[in-house]
Amino acid sequence: MKLDDFEQDIENHVDGHLDIKNQQDEIELLVGVAKEHSKKRKSITLRVHEMDLEAMRLKASKAGVPYQTYINMLIHKDASQL
Repeated sequence: MKLDDFEQDIENHVDGHLDIKNQQDEIELLVGVAKEHSKKRKSITLRVHEMDLEAMRLKASKAGVPYQTYINMLIHKDASQL
């Protein structure tokens, strides 16, 4: 089987993973970071055309994500290009 460069890189480094000595501490750290991140979100109300919303729902479905997550990703992508 022929691997592309990305797949070959994964194959070359598969044995180089790091063992987590204390998984529970790592889990608690990640949960804490996630909670802090979610505190920085702001809820908004936005009026959009019904057809636009339906299009976003369809695109989100094709991407396999909830439509609000999809819209948030688009906003973030645009905002980060300042």
